[in-house]
Amino acid sequence: MSKSAELTAVLMHLENLVLKVTQNPSDITRRRELLDGYFSVSPEVMAISIPPEKVMVGDRVGYWFVPEDHDGQRRLLYLHGGSWMSGSVKGWAAFMGRLAQACDCAILFIDYSLMPEAPFPAGLNDCLDAYKWLRDNRPFEKPRSEHTKAEKIFLAGDSAGGNLTLACLLAIKQNYLSLNLPMPDRALAISPCTDFTASGKTMGTHQDRDPIISAQAIPFLAKAYLKNSNEDDTYPLASPLFGDLTGLPPLMLQTGEAEVLLDDTLRFAEKAKQAGVDVLLDVWPDMPHVFQGFAPFLPQASEAVERIGEYFKQDG
Repeated sequence: MSKSAELTAVLMHLENLVLKVTQNPSDITRRRELLDGYFSVSPEVMAISIPPEKVMVGDRVGYWFVPEDHDGQRRLLYLHGGSWMSGSVKGWAAFMGRLAQACDCAILFIDYSLMPEAPFPAGLNDCLDAYKWLRDNRPFEKPRSEHTKAEKIFLAGDSAGGNLTLACLLAIKQNYLSLNLPMPDRALAISPCTDFTASGKTMGTHQDRDPIISAQAIPFLAKAYLKNSNEDDTYPLASPLFGDLTGLPPLMLQTGEAEVLLDDTLRFAEKAKQAGVDVLLDVWPDMPHVFQGFAPFLPQASEAVERIGEYFKQDG
C-alpha cells in the first residue's frame, strides 16, 4: 500500500533530521537544538494551544500545561524523549497542549537531568522526585478547590521518556530510595526502549524502515547512560524488560509498526500480560517513532492522541 503524502513528508523530515545530526554527532548543543525540531514537519504541528507555565519542582524546572477551566485534580507527569541526552519544552510544548486537552489532565512536563552531564540514575531520580511532588501540588498559586492531593494521577512518556516511565513504575514498586510512593492510576509508554541489549528481532528486520533510530546506537547509548553505575545493560531500572512486572498499574503501550524498537514494546507487553498487568497494546501500521507528536498534520497522529485521551478518561 502506498504511503500518504503526509506520512511521506514526515519520513522525509526525519531522514533530513538524521542527516543534520550525523554531520557533527559530538556537538551536544547542536544535537539538542535539532532534536527540539523533531516534530516540526509543518507550522500547524508546532502551534502551541496551551502556553506552558514555568514552575520549580525541587531543584528542577517544570512546566504546567493546564486546559482552560481545569481544576487541576487530574494530573499527569510527562517524561519527554530524546535519547536521554536531549529534549525540552521547546520541542514538546505543542504536543503537550494537545495531550492535556485529549486526556482532560493538567500535565506537568519535567526538565529532568540529561547525559552526558548527568548519566543514570540522575534523570530517573528527577522523574521520581517530580512524581512525588505532583501528587501534592496543584498547578495554581491560588487553589481553586480545597483539595491539594490529586484525585487521579497518571504517568506517561515517549521514547527515552517511555523507558523512564516504565523504570519509574518498577522503582515505585521496589520502593527505590525509600520513597514510599503509591502507583499512578494509569500509565502510558509511547515507543519505549525497554531493552538496552538491543536483542529484539525488529532491531534487524526494521532497520531499513525506521528513518530515525539506529539499532547500532543502542549499545553505545547504554554504555554512556550507565557509565557511572555498577549495573549492566540488563538492570531493570535501565532496561525495564528485565524487571519483575507483577503489580504494575494499568498500562497503555502505543507504538508505530515501522520501528526498530517495535519488539521492545511487543515483548514488554507480553511479559506484562503474563504477569497479570492490565495492558492495552496499540500498534499503528507504517508509523514511525513517536508519530503522535505530528498531529494534526498526520491524521493517524491525531487519532492516536484521541485514543490516549480515551484511555486516561476511563478513570472519570
